[in-house]
Amino acid sequence: MNNDRKKIDLHMHTTASDGTSSPEELVKTCSELGLETIAVTDHDNTTAVETVKKIAEEYDLEVIPGIEISTYRGEAEYHILGYFIDLENDSLLGLTEAILQSRVDRTHEMIEKLTEMGYPLEFSDVKKFAAGVSLGRPHIARALMEKGYVDSINQAFTDKFIGGGGRAYVEKKKVLPIEAITVILKAGGVPVIAHPNLINHGQPLDKKEIARLKDVGLKGVEVYQTKHDKKTTERYKKIAKELDLLITGGSDYHGDNSPGVLPGDKGISKKEFVELQNFAASLV
Repeated sequence: MNNDRKKIDLHMHTTASDGTSSPEELVKTCSELGLETIAVTDHDNTTAVETVKKIAEEYDLEVIPGIEISTYRGEAEYHILGYFIDLENDSLLGLTEAILQSRVDRTHEMIEKLTEMGYPLEFSDVKKFAAGVSLGRPHIARALMEKGYVDSINQAFTDKFIGGGGRAYVEKKKVLPIEAITVILKAGGVPVIAHPNLINHGQPLDKKEIARLKDVGLKGVEVYQTKHDKKTTERYKKIAKELDLLITGGSDYHGDNSPGVLPGDKGISKKEFVELQNFAASLV
């Protein structure tokens, strides 16, 4: 990959959602790897952004406020990234608070199912693996591992346990793509479809579907992604250009929860970043 693109990574997670790197660890790792600009895009919350920004000042690392909101079209799960968002926007805070509460409720339901199946867990067994406000299946998977019920994270994410549609699986709160896109725009941000080739419980997004999202306010496509091979990257780059959408990219770094992925493994060029930055400024 072009070394230029190793310096701007716009898709990263911390312990505020399902990453295993604390804000301090994330900044230190990014600095050691020579990154210049990152976006913190935790799932459904922005609680780590200010902390990361403050720590990053000591390392001369630029931090873009972001978020990744899980949305649904039918059973298909679309992740919508938001960049340059106002962290204090009422619409954004209202949506994230509702989603976070639904994650707590969902966790209790999955714990109840697992316990009924003969794999007893307490809420505290799961919560201790979540350093931030957001609870997710990776935290349940770690609790299952600690109890000796599974040998690996991957084993937990199977039909037997908490894999999609599995015996102990419970669906997330279903936010529609248009809801997330609208809220991000209200917060002065730039809404972007994340990893369009990997749609949980759905097919990779084609040009027609991305155009439909553009019609309801989508402004960009995450073209460069560790989940995209070279051919896939070129396909989505072509679609983004044909639809006159911004191009973004990032590693989708989750620390130990994304084995083999490091900050800067994917990113965007300075030219692409400036285009995104200028577009965001035009929305203010």
